[in-house]
Amino acid sequence: MENSTPRPAPDTDIEPETAAEPSWSAPVWLRVPAAALVMAAVMTGAGYAVYRWAATGLPMEPLPGSPWPYLGAWAVLTFLAGLLLQWATSGIDYDGRWALIGVPFFAGIRLSLAYRPDPALIYAYGLAALAAGAAGIALWRRQRAAAAAAGRS
Repeated sequence: MENSTPRPAPDTDIEPETAAEPSWSAPVWLRVPAAALVMAAVMTGAGYAVYRWAATGLPMEPLPGSPWPYLGAWAVLTFLAGLLLQWATSGIDYDGRWALIGVPFFAGIRLSLAYRPDPALIYAYGLAALAAGAAGIALWRRQRAAAAAAGRS
């Protein structure tokens, strides 16, 4: 049941000069990739911190070689997953949606830095998983739109 509380009538006594100007916010086409880019940067930074922490020999032994091919692969996949997540949850108020990306991707970064698979495998399996997720989300959104259209008519 929707909220049926009536809205108060707007005051007509307010002069246009004293009315507060609305604050500026970035357009959606700019906010969505920016949020995905920030998430990718955070995950890359966390992955590099894990790599540096492994140099102390505590929970994970560092392997020789540069971590950047792996961190770059995970940054690209995190960015694409962030765009997919924004598309999937547009119009839905869902708190904690970034944890859906952060937790499994951080685990993937840790595993790839520990075992060092071929970066092409990370891209191949990651893009396959994102493609499967995009197809599932597209079907879900299509079904949701059809149900909404049937409810309106």
